Amino acid sequence: MASSKPAFFFSATQSVDDRLGAAFTFIWANYAGLREFWWQVRGFKEQFPELHIKEVEKKFLSGLPMPGGIDFKKAFLNSDWAAHEQEFSKWLIFECCTLYEGWAEKVCHDLFSKSKRDSHAKSLQFPFVDATNPGYKSVITDANSQISTLMKQELLPTLKTSKLNCWGQMDAHLTAYSYFKKCRNSIIHSDGLCTQSILDLQVKIALEQSKQPSPFKNNFSLPVQVLNQKITFDLRDCILFGTIARKLICTLDAALSVASKSEVVMENRLRNLSSKNDKWKNLPSDPLRYEQRIHRMLSAAKIPEPQNLVNFIGWMKGKKLI
Repeated sequence: MASSKPAFFFSATQSVDDRLGAAFTFIWANYAGLREFWWQVRGFKEQFPELHIKEVEKKFLSGLPMPGGIDFKKAFLNSDWAAHEQEFSKWLIFECCTLYEGWAEKVCHDLFSKSKRDSHAKSLQFPFVDATNPGYKSVITDANSQISTLMKQELLPTLKTSKLNCWGQMDAHLTAYSYFKKCRNSIIHSDGLCTQSILDLQVKIALEQSKQPSPFKNNFSLPVQVLNQKITFDLRDCILFGTIARKLICTLDAALSVASKSEVVMENRLRNLSSKNDKWKNLPSDPLRYEQRIHRMLSAAKIPEPQNLVNFIGWMKGKKLI
């Protein structure tokens, strides 16, 4: 199998997976930088307590172009590190929820009619089944109402073997996602206060991870929350949440890839590639070089490795892609 073949099918999945990695790198760079800066400012002020805060600010920021101001007292002297970790936790939650929601909207746009896109994108974020939100299984059922035999036989076996696939624990993982999403929504709409629905979801997560074995590779610590009080986060829990979001995206990518519309998406991707460069149309006659060119074509179109290349080439010929 060519090493450059992607582990996912949908372009949105490939993009979000890359963006999650980039986001975490940026967040941890900020974490390390702020931790060092916070420690140095506090240490300097302790050594020179008579200095005015403006003099301390000048000491550290002199010559450094700043796009905005920093409240040194609030950020470094009056805030302990635990307060900053709460902010980093919120940053992680917001980033992961935003990327997951964007992914669901893009994939639903690719697969479903306009009348279903918004409701399906919402349903992919919940395990629950009720009248207003039938949950992710309804979306899978809709996508599977018309299956592509090619996608099921050639790509699904590759996609579902990913170590990130959590199909057997989808309900537990979506329960965890729902908990953090509710916390995010409370921060936006309710000043970060704990609601009864947040407490209920925390209980459900605790019940899930009490099972033997736990559905999660690493269990959440779940700080005690108090109704109508500020929500508190454990930074490690929020890191684990990033993994939960990534596993959900990977798993649903495989589950939705078998839809007949997914085959159309793949055909369009290959057709768009060949329209931009004649080398994908003028294939070599030598059998070995011919097969190598097909492999490179699939890599360039970011299509996972098929189970049987001969069968896949037959499909490509039937669609006049080669």
